[in-house]
Amino acid sequence: MSKIIFCKILLQVPESEIFYLSTIVDSYDNLGYIRKEEAPIGHTWLFFSNDMKDEVYELLLLLQDEIEGLKIKGEPIAVEV
Repeated sequence: MSKIIFCKILLQVPESEIFYLSTIVDSYDNLGYIRKEEAPIGHTWLFFSNDMKDEVYELLLLLQDEIEGLKIKGEPIAVEV
């Protein structure tokens, strides 16, 4: 039986800002991590624990004011393990 413990959300972010976004996300202990693999060009995935969804959205809303072109694309997708 699989369990849903992670989610991922697709973000549109300028290529020049992905490292900055990753640094910010990494600076929050256990918040999540950024992965570009299998993301469309100009996008990245943000993986996070299912129980951190509120914190992730709060951070992304703040970062939208700071990172020009950062957009949340769709709803979180459950990742089964």
